[in-house]
Amino acid sequence: MRNAGKLVTRQDLLTEIWGAQHVKDTGYLRLYISQLRKKIEPNPAHPRYLKTEPGMGYRLDIGGTDGASEAPEASR
Repeated sequence: MRNAGKLVTRQDLLTEIWGAQHVKDTGYLRLYISQLRKKIEPNPAHPRYLKTEPGMGYRLDIGGTDGASEAPEASR
């Protein structure tokens, strides 16, 4: 929540949560993010709030903007 809207790298998350010795253990992080999405996302397969930035990390979008959900509105 402190970094809502900002990119947080995988390395930063791993270090903050499990310590520097786990900076390469991305499996832990993927599992944790998956479980978190199941709790907060309306559809975890298509995240609206907790977004992955490929090759970089994650971004929390509190506004929940999702291009897929906005597209139908634009066509009306």
